Amino acid sequence: MPLLISRARHVLQPLKPLALSVGFSFVVPVRLYSTPQPGHASCTRRLIRQPSPAASRESPYPVVFLRAKGLGMEEEGEWVEWSSMFAEKGYTSVEIDINSPSSPSTTTSFSSPEETVSPFKPMITVLSSEIRLLSIPFPPILIASGSSTLLAQAYIEDNPSSGLILINPSPDEDPRAKASDWKWPVFKYEPHFPILVLSDHEGLNKLSVTNRLVRESGQEPSTGKGWFRRQKGVEMGVVDDLSGGLNERGRIEVERWMDRQGF
Repeated sequence: MPLLISRARHVLQPLKPLALSVGFSFVVPVRLYSTPQPGHASCTRRLIRQPSPAASRESPYPVVFLRAKGLGMEEEGEWVEWSSMFAEKGYTSVEIDINSPSSPSTTTSFSSPEETVSPFKPMITVLSSEIRLLSIPFPPILIASGSSTLLAQAYIEDNPSSGLILINPSPDEDPRAKASDWKWPVFKYEPHFPILVLSDHEGLNKLSVTNRLVRESGQEPSTGKGWFRRQKGVEMGVVDDLSGGLNERGRIEVERWMDRQGF
């Protein structure tokens, strides 16, 4: 037995840090990367939380909590609590940060609209590679908030997904007052798979005008509470106090929606 313990310690030594999340779900060591190179998209963080053995069932669908970095529009809040709790519920939870090829601070004053390019194609390539490394046969459920919803939807354009959860998604039109070195994306995918759009009452009012999914596939409940199911697999959820970022009530509503979808 001492020999086995010694060998186990030897095997686990390179995997530090190794930790436990809330409860019994195991955390695969966070994968950190070197400083992003200018002009290249990169994954700067990937943390995998395995399903808890104490969960009542284990879902075959991985949940990817996505953050897009370097766009100059980073949202507030972290996915740590959400990721931990979904792992406790039996999901493989993965936090992935993707850095854009260039920083908005490098914008040249003489760039014209025709010269601006989209950073999302190389970011999608990196994200696809990170998801493939999970070696899970089922397409992921993507969860993104704020400006990171742009990357999530750009990924959906050319890659399979079991579900898409957009929290306070960005509008269709570019809201930036100043010119940028990257082009605002235009999405054409059809919502023929489960999609959840989550925001507060005021946010959904705005999205009903500025966002294609909300405008074409559903409407906000007149009561400002609860859920409203529409065609094409899109649901709109109203949760108060989401304007400041993520909260526990939002996580619970997302969990309920995923249960209803059979994930």
